[in-house]
Amino acid sequence: AERGGRYIDFLLPGLIGMNIMGSCMLGMGYAIVDARRRKLLKRFAVTPMNRAHFLLAFFLSRLIFLVLEVALLLACGWLVFGVDVQGAAAAVMGISLLGTGAFSGLAFLIASRTESTEAASGWMNLVQLPMWLLSGSFFAYGRFPDFLHPFIRLLPLTAINDGLRLIVNEGASVAAVAPQAAVLAAWAAVSFALAYRLFKWQ
Repeated sequence: AERGGRYIDFLLPGLIGMNIMGSCMLGMGYAIVDARRRKLLKRFAVTPMNRAHFLLAFFLSRLIFLVLEVALLLACGWLVFGVDVQGAAAAVMGISLLGTGAFSGLAFLIASRTESTEAASGWMNLVQLPMWLLSGSFFAYGRFPDFLHPFIRLLPLTAINDGLRLIVNEGASVAAVAPQAAVLAAWAAVSFALAYRLFKWQ
């Protein structure tokens, strides 16, 4: 019954992580595939804008909604369930930003050459399904066998969930969530680099 140890205190950071993952996948990856399907991306191929600027524009637009999404969920948790954020707001936004980068990169990678929305939906579900089950959004991944834990902690959704829980419930500093931040940064860097190399306008 103590604040910080209730199920809602465990659940809320997981919901934030799930929301960031889903909004990046659908809001960016699906939108790019749909634009390619409707032949809209072909028009950009003859403009001075390059692929990096196009992907960066999508990512920056996502950041506008990131602040609103995280703030709304935290506000609802505080007003309705009394969930207190023990750590700094800057740390919450920092780990959320890294999570957005990781999931945006995965969304761009899926959308880099996919030509139909049906195929995009299949790939997105394939990528997200292991994280839905393993990353501890609704129950602790400690229930899985011990030998799986190192691999589960390398998943981006696990990293953002763990980082947010440490900050929100334990007041952890930025330095304390450095392992989770490193995992998210690695996913973001690798997926963005691959997406940039593989991306095509048509």
